Amino acid sequence: MERGARERKNNITNLALSRPRSSKIMKPIHLRDSSLLVVDAQCGFTTLCPEELPVPGGLAIVPYINALLKEPWARIDASQDWHPPDHRSFFENKDNLYPPHCVAGTKGAEFLPGLEAQRFHTIWRKGFQRDVEAYAITAQHPAFSQLLRAAGIGTVVVCGLATNICCFFAARDLRQAGFRVLLVEDASAGIDVPAAHLFQKQAKKEGLKLGIEYATTQDVLKAIGS
Repeated sequence: MERGARERKNNITNLALSRPRSSKIMKPIHLRDSSLLVVDAQCGFTTLCPEELPVPGGLAIVPYINALLKEPWARIDASQDWHPPDHRSFFENKDNLYPPHCVAGTKGAEFLPGLEAQRFHTIWRKGFQRDVEAYAITAQHPAFSQLLRAAGIGTVVVCGLATNICCFFAARDLRQAGFRVLLVEDASAGIDVPAAHLFQKQAKKEGLKLGIEYATTQDVLKAIGS
């Protein structure tokens, strides 16, 4: 057994010990034309910064993301919220939706402890303009889809924070651009935000209708090894 396949089998076994085994059968994932997108895996979305926007289970996703990061994807991209302190979405500003979070240069904007961020090929900062809302990497960087296509990418695996917000909007845009898109649920965590009309069940329902594939890390690793 080649080294990569052996490590993948070990990852699947380790993950199976902490989560119920999935019985989903997926189409193969070919790494030569597939990329991984890690969305906003930042301290400001966890209990490490309780005054910001903590997502339940936000810290627990790190080992699942790391298991995905071990694979030799054609590309590994990461988005990073990088807000000014007076961003339009913050309380007492134009949209008045969220507490201040992931402000540029603060602890909240840092990647999660233990995340193997050295594996990222490119980090795409977003939300850095006061009056521009950019949930998705594709909103801040409209040419991202064209870049992936020029690199020969046909499949994008998405994970991070939050499942039904920034992950979903990125997945939605990429799916509408014609990519096969998988959203890895145990490598992500979500939160309902009624003030912004953002709900987990609603996002998944819309995602399934668009053809986004919802999967576990085990599902993805098995599809790579098939």
